[in-house]
Amino acid sequence: MNKIAAVMASGAFALGMASATHAVEGGFSASGNLGVVTDYKFRGISQSDGGAAVQGGVDLDFGNGVYLGTWASQVDFAYGADETDYEQDIYGGYAGEVSDTVSYDVGYIYYAYHGSDWDEDYQEVYGSVSVSDLTLGLAYSDDYWAETGTFYYPYAEYSFALPADLSLDLHLGANMFDDVAFLSDGSDSYIDYSVSVGRDFGGLNLSASLVGTDASEEECWDTDWCEASVIAGATYSW
Repeated sequence: MNKIAAVMASGAFALGMASATHAVEGGFSASGNLGVVTDYKFRGISQSDGGAAVQGGVDLDFGNGVYLGTWASQVDFAYGADETDYEQDIYGGYAGEVSDTVSYDVGYIYYAYHGSDWDEDYQEVYGSVSVSDLTLGLAYSDDYWAETGTFYYPYAEYSFALPADLSLDLHLGANMFDDVAFLSDGSDSYIDYSVSVGRDFGGLNLSASLVGTDASEEECWDTDWCEASVIAGATYSW
């Protein structure tokens, strides 16, 4: 799989970026998570060549808004005999509240890739503001995956509480490249989206998500990595 086709941000935050659980009051705490998805899609594009991936992470919450964490996932980027096997994200930031309905989150994330000799690592800064169930955010990289240059990712998310303890999460993001014609048709931007339904069973979360982009198979390097697909996931948190 060519990573230029899957250039990284859900899962996650599988926001596809790994997300930490932040508390703004109280003392220090640590948490972890381990899960599996039927396809690891990040910003709408498969990172695992359409296959399943095991994922997991650890988060540290310092009780004053400061958090640190790391998250990893299997990936499948093949370059002939050279292959990237997994991604590791290392992040930290600050989350706070303005009122009972308004909160914010700012931070830094470093994406590291292991298994091949290709230089795929990159960094982003991010920020978001949440008003009730609506979140608006922006991620920025000065030099995106594989030295593809300046990248902007504005996004919007909305969460609904459904009957039977179900949750409905909507996501829409715009992937914008300043320095490259990213898609195979010469386009320098694309839209990704997801619609997810989930339910918690104690520490176990089960989810089903429709994830895709507005890029056609021809624009997506003659692959189905960008096409809409349903992804099932199971994550245990402690």
